[in-house]
Amino acid sequence: MRSLRRRRVLLLIATTALLVLTAGNAAGASTTISPADPRLVPNPIASSDEGTAWSCQMTGSDVQCDGALSISWDLTDGPGDWCSVPLYSINGTFTRSQTRYYSYNAATGDYLEVRRLIHLASNESLTPLADPSATNVVTGRLTMTWITTFGTPGDLDTRLTQKQGIDTFFKSPNAGLLVLDVGQKKTTSQGDDFDFKGRWDIALGDPAVEFAKVCTALGV
Repeated sequence: MRSLRRRRVLLLIATTALLVLTAGNAAGASTTISPADPRLVPNPIASSDEGTAWSCQMTGSDVQCDGALSISWDLTDGPGDWCSVPLYSINGTFTRSQTRYYSYNAATGDYLEVRRLIHLASNESLTPLADPSATNVVTGRLTMTWITTFGTPGDLDTRLTQKQGIDTFFKSPNAGLLVLDVGQKKTTSQGDDFDFKGRWDIALGDPAVEFAKVCTALGV
C-alpha cells in the first residue's frame, strides 16, 4: 500500500513537471512578428500609406498582417479640373482595412506575400464653396472589396486584383443619382482595368461627360 502511494506521488510530480515545461515552451514561443521585419516582402509598412496601423502574427510557418487606416476631414481640396471652378470636399471619411498573407520561403528565409484582402469605404460631399456647412453639394461614395493575388510571391509587379462593389457614386439631393460605377473589374499591377461586369459610367464611358453632370447639378 505504501509502495502504491509512493508511485502515485512520483507520477504526480512527473506530470506537474511536464505541465510546467510545456507552459514554459509555449510562453517562450512568440506568435507575433514585427510589421517592420525586413523578412516580410513586400514590407507592409513600406508599401502602405502613412498612418496605417499594422499588426502581424504567425500562422503556423506563415504570417498574416492586418492593417487599418481611418481618415476624416471637414474641408479639403476636391477635383480642380472638373468644372469651371475648383470643387471642395467637405465632411468626408475614408476607411481601409486589409489583411496580407505571407508564405514562408525556405530558400531565402523570407516571408513572401501571396494574397491581399482589402475593404475600402469613403463618403464625402463636393461643393464649389470652401465651407463645411455648405448645402449646395453632391454626395460621393465608394464601397469596395479588393482581392489581390501574386503571380510571383512577393513581387508587386505580378499582382492581379479583383475589385467588386461601388467604385464611384455621385448623387444630388435634388437631381438624384448622377454617376455610378458599380460591379466587378480586374486591375493589373500597372493599373490597367479589364473584364468589367455591371454598370460603369466613367470607366466605360466619357469621363468628361460624366463629371460634367456633377458640375451641372452644382450650377458650375
